[in-house]
Order: sequence, then C-alpha cells, then structure tokens
Amino acid sequence: MITTYQLDDYIPSGSCFKGYINTTFQELIDAFGEPNVGPGDKVWNEWSIRFTVPDQDDPEDSDDHYVTVYDWKETSPEASYYGTYRWHIGSKSREAVWLVLDVLNSPEDMERLDA
Repeated sequence: MITTYQLDDYIPSGSCFKGYINTTFQELIDAFGEPNVGPGDKVWNEWSIRFTVPDQDDPEDSDDHYVTVYDWKETSPEASYYGTYRWHIGSKSREAVWLVLDVLNSPEDMERLDA
C-alpha cells in the first residue's frame, strides 16, 4: 500500500499550523514541483499538496490529507531560497508533518502523481 501525493490548489477552511520542517527550497521543488499557490498576505512561497493514504484495514478505502508547506512573514520571496530553511506546515490533519517528512526521507514509500 503506497501513499500517493500531488499538488492540489484546494486548501480546506480550518487548516492551521501543525509543525516545521528544516529543508531547502530546492529539495521541496525536487519532491513536490514548483510552488503552486501564489504569494499572499504573509506567504511568498507555498505548496498545497493532497496526500491519499490507504486505509490499513481496508485496501479499498483511503483518506485524503490536504497539506501546505510555506514560508512565513519573510521580507522577500528570495529569503527562503538559499540554504536550509525552517518551513511551516499547515493542515487539518495531525499526520501532515509526517507525510511531508516521509516524502523527503523515504521517497520509495511514496508515489508522486502528476496532475
């Protein structure tokens, strides 16, 4: 049972900060592609990702987890481009941080779907 993920511009209401990940801008691009959410009020670079996680008890069932990875309150879009950066992770799901970490640390257990 493989967890799949893909960029998805849907961000559910009620999504909130769940944790951090320390990684580079380039590693996020390599894992997820280019940021797919435009700059906003307090964010310059953001990925909105849908993870589909199979149910361990029922292989016919799965759960979708919507996760965002973003910089927060930086002075310019380039502030997070260089070196290791402390990215914010948002979601309604408690598993959000683990899902992002799994993509970066165990890509063989995840499958990226291109939209």
